[in-house]
Amino acid sequence: MENVVYEKDYGEEFRERNDKAKGQDFLDALKDIGFFQAYKEEMDKIPKRVVPKEKEDYEYLLGECDAYVRQFGGKVRGEVDYQKWQATIDLYQTHFEFCDREALTLLKEIAERAENVTFSIKDGLLRMSIFIGYFDEVY
Repeated sequence: MENVVYEKDYGEEFRERNDKAKGQDFLDALKDIGFFQAYKEEMDKIPKRVVPKEKEDYEYLLGECDAYVRQFGGKVRGEVDYQKWQATIDLYQTHFEFCDREALTLLKEIAERAENVTFSIKDGLLRMSIFIGYFDEVY
């Protein structure tokens, strides 16, 4: 019996879609007229508060992520940012492996407690960035 393989490369299709998109031109125009700076200044005027549940999620995930990267000799960096009003946890490793129940549970908890997760490459290492809202506006 032969192996069953499915493989598809969407790289060219993705590049064509992005080349035709005018979205970047629009974002550049907004940046040029100072929209994002004005928006930031207005948002900074709104009082913020720490959301206890989000703070708890951040602290819990930071501890669990620290234990996870310790196993593989990786690096972890957590930040609560009072200028951007957010909290992030970045894990840096040569690879990510979720191969047992404990590691898969961590992956599930990240999905349940975070607002988003991004994977990228930075300085030759894989980076998992976990974003947690942490703050809420007070109206």
